[in-house]
Amino acid sequence: MLNHLLERIQPTHVLVAFDAGKTTFRTEMYKDYKAGRAKTPDEFREQLPYIREMLTALGISWYELENYEADDIIGTLDKLAENEDEYDVTIVSGDKDLIQLADNNTTVEISKKGVAEFEEFTPAYLMEKMGITPKQFIDLKALMGDKSDNIPGVTKVGEKTGLKLLLEYGSLEGVYENIDGMKKSKMKENLINDKEQAFLSKTLATINITAPIAIGLDDIDYTGPDLEKLVPFYDEMGFKQFKDNLGAAKKQEKFDVTYTEVDSLSADMFTDDQFFYFEILGDNYHVESIIGFAWGNDKAIYASTNLELLKDDLFKAALAKPIKTYDFKRSKVLLSHLGIDLPAPAFDSRLAKYLLSTVDDNELSTIARLYTEYVLDSDEAVYGKGVKRAVPDKAVLLSHLARKIVVLNHSEKVMLDKLTEHQQASLLFDMEQPLANVLAKMEIAGISVKKKRSKKWKKPIKQSLTT
Repeated sequence: MLNHLLERIQPTHVLVAFDAGKTTFRTEMYKDYKAGRAKTPDEFREQLPYIREMLTALGISWYELENYEADDIIGTLDKLAENEDEYDVTIVSGDKDLIQLADNNTTVEISKKGVAEFEEFTPAYLMEKMGITPKQFIDLKALMGDKSDNIPGVTKVGEKTGLKLLLEYGSLEGVYENIDGMKKSKMKENLINDKEQAFLSKTLATINITAPIAIGLDDIDYTGPDLEKLVPFYDEMGFKQFKDNLGAAKKQEKFDVTYTEVDSLSADMFTDDQFFYFEILGDNYHVESIIGFAWGNDKAIYASTNLELLKDDLFKAALAKPIKTYDFKRSKVLLSHLGIDLPAPAFDSRLAKYLLSTVDDNELSTIARLYTEYVLDSDEAVYGKGVKRAVPDKAVLLSHLARKIVVLNHSEKVMLDKLTEHQQASLLFDMEQPLANVLAKMEIAGISVKKKRSKKWKKPIKQSLTT
């Protein structure tokens, strides 16, 4: 995961933060903070010195601070970086507490499935997902508490009630400023009784962004691994594949690509062995529009931003047959918006990658790194991230799409050979790809729900869940 993050983000500065121990200023404030957590397994504790040694050999700084948590180190360095205009900060963690640090310069990536996929939190995404700001995320935790950290919160206030209160009153302070005007209820009673506890919870949940760290941005400069330290370490640990990968490292440069920008179609532009790729700027393919598309094989690649071409009879005839693509389910849903119904795919590179490896993510840049000799810029590098994500100039966009077609063509045989070697080919063709077609149809159809009837279900469903 770490190597992939470095390749994807290409940082100029890196730090791994560790907790220094169980005793912090929070436990001094509330002795039961994080009480009840299982003891750190001895097997993991024994590995920590080796992890730190490996980080040093990789050229990655690490730091811990007595009486403070790793989150406080991260928050303090994040704010130091934000004082410098040229820094964009990416925080990677499995801890959702760090979402409160998201802003226009900081993106917080939370691991979703093991270490392979991440959910990218920006202020805009958090607002879309939960209807609150990063600062209100702290207030939400103050109201609902956090069992994993043993933060008490307010009795009987969960996420749904907490969000409702914040949407109405804006903040924890706003809730208590308006509490006298609330109608009599058990919730109001709990809020009144647990007021001190709620504000304590907010203090516990708030990341300290002024921790007395003894390092600065100059101390976490990243220039790559120290091979004189890393190679012997890999030998000692028996990490043969990691060592072999050092010799196979690729220079991070774009490869040349030749393509034809298309404004009108001809029959000779379509053959049965081509890959098709349809691009969107965001992640939600149910509402996003196609910003460009490309198709081709080893002999010729075509690219365009003219969506009217997709409605042309020649293109529709090509799409009426099973196609090779990346992320068929997304493609089928996107094209359904144009009245085009894709049949089940001939080959889905994303699904093939998913079957072969769940350690890395399934992005095309990762497929390029693992299964080709090419280095493909990540979408983040081309389109930006967070509030800065935007459609680039047409030439940049189309050349990026053309490079994706090159990667798709050159990775297909390698992945198919590996699938066959692992006895997974039938899993792809007989299960995963047909299932993707069914799931796409379900997503396109959706579910019709009558609002009045759903309200009638609310109470019995809630009762059944509580019992």
